[in-house]
Amino acid sequence: MKFSVATGNLTARKEPLILGIAEGKDLPPWAGGWVPPIRKAVQDLLKAKRFHGKLNETFLLPLGSQWIILIGVGKKEDLTLDRVRQAAGTASRRALAAGFESVARGLLPVKGATAEQVAQAVVEGTVLGTYRFTQLRTLSPNEKKELKAVTLVAPSARDAAAAKTGVRKGLILAEAVVWARDMVNKPSNRLTPTMMAQEAKAAARKFGFRCQVFDPKAQRRLGMNALLGVARGSREPSQFMAMEYKGPGSSSKKPLVFLGKGITFDSGGISIKPSEKMELMKYDMSGGAAVLGAMRAVAQLKLPVHLVGLVPATENLPGGSAQKPGDVVKALGGKTIEVINTDAEGRLVLADALGYAKRYKPAALVDLATLTGACVVALGQHCMGLMTNNAPWGAQVKEAAEKSGERAWELPLWPEYTEAVKSDVADVKNVGDGKAGTITAAAFLKEFAGDTPWVHLDIAGVAWADADKGYLRKGGTGIGVRLLVELAKSWKK
Repeated sequence: MKFSVATGNLTARKEPLILGIAEGKDLPPWAGGWVPPIRKAVQDLLKAKRFHGKLNETFLLPLGSQWIILIGVGKKEDLTLDRVRQAAGTASRRALAAGFESVARGLLPVKGATAEQVAQAVVEGTVLGTYRFTQLRTLSPNEKKELKAVTLVAPSARDAAAAKTGVRKGLILAEAVVWARDMVNKPSNRLTPTMMAQEAKAAARKFGFRCQVFDPKAQRRLGMNALLGVARGSREPSQFMAMEYKGPGSSSKKPLVFLGKGITFDSGGISIKPSEKMELMKYDMSGGAAVLGAMRAVAQLKLPVHLVGLVPATENLPGGSAQKPGDVVKALGGKTIEVINTDAEGRLVLADALGYAKRYKPAALVDLATLTGACVVALGQHCMGLMTNNAPWGAQVKEAAEKSGERAWELPLWPEYTEAVKSDVADVKNVGDGKAGTITAAAFLKEFAGDTPWVHLDIAGVAWADADKGYLRKGGTGIGVRLLVELAKSWKK
């Protein structure tokens, strides 16, 4: 898909148009310069209540030889960059369904946002909203059609110059999310831990960051017994990816460390899951995919940050040599863990990753994981759960989440929750007492984060979408990539 930026009157153009309409009976303020026939046609639709302007509502309007896609953006006072992103995704998908190969659209006025930011949001929404995972199936002629060209029409030359920068940034971010989505959507025989490590190494070579991969032998030398324990039931060797990027002027600074759970398939191990929808457990590496995507985008954007990305990757299967409930392992760093439930494996592999992170003497840590079904119960599919050992650092992450549109809701992590993960035979156990499962999982990880400012993001409810909505497509969402890049961009230390 090619994006270009132009100036002039959007509604005087000949290609199909995408016009944003605010909710209400009247045309939005930005429609003042539209050519009279389009103004009248849209006003008539609104008066007849055939179109209302609700967020993500669409209407395909033929007007002579011109085609117009109307896209609702909700109430004009509620217009945000994420609503622009959502509307761009929905409208572009409608254009694709209509068979249009090119469209033109304007830059909506978002309060407090620049033309660069609006253009970036439009590009992200357009690319992500038209995303399709088609690598493994035969396409029909209709499915082969693509939206090939999008023109963003800016009101002035100054705005056009800013929009071009936004287009470049938006493409970098969207392509990183698409890469993450592709990894999440691949079945586990097409994305093994080894294949995931190969993706990381290829990206490092292409985009300019370091990537070291530790095989099981190296993991054993390091003392990553929690990761190795989870991997015992699988024939696929576990992989531990350690990536590092040093941006301009950041070499001497303590790094920001991102950690992502990379379970490429999770059967639950000996504590096996129900068979219904187990095929979806290929998405249990979504946190790892988010970290890989963020590393790629940060390097492409050349952000002035010292960044480390750590991804422990393995399968969790019930083979004859699989880890058993009641086993005790010693994690990197020395703490012993009683494995009560082998299906609570994500926190085990992250325990070793957090132990390894201490080698960098990090300034701050963020981990992402599809960790608990309890988070889906608590928060649904609308936001991720956030827990932290450091309120100021948690506030920074929440701010980045809000800016990126990848929302997070904080849950408490009081000392009382740690009592639930104390073990009678080891330092800690990997599940709590059956209550507050999302929080007790974080309380377990907190024991391995130590005193370093740390945030845990449980993305179990948002890493997979059951239906298309806005710029999200059914399947892997790639969530976390844009949040992490925003955090790296705005990191205050």
